[in-house]
Amino acid sequence: MTLRSKTMVLDFTGDCDGTGPAGIRLAAELPDAGGAEDGGTVVLEQNAATITQPGGEIRLAAREPLRWDDGPVDVEFVLPESPESTVLTVRGLVVRLEPAGS
Repeated sequence: MTLRSKTMVLDFTGDCDGTGPAGIRLAAELPDAGGAEDGGTVVLEQNAATITQPGGEIRLAAREPLRWDDGPVDVEFVLPESPESTVLTVRGLVVRLEPAGS
């Protein structure tokens, strides 16, 4: 994943509310290298991402609708008020659903 200009590998975990791909919510911790925009969390939901860092929180919209069940996901997220600039890019995300309690 690339957040602003920083590329990183994250391990997302999450859950599904039982309504299929639309109910998937994934979260990952962002690495903290000590900078002002380091650390925090990223949460991916149906067609949105939320980045929470020490400086605040931003909500992003997917440039195109997410298709969780079509293999690896590649998606770009933008600020709704500035859709020409990509803030977050997720590449090669594979969602694997396991029964509860696994």
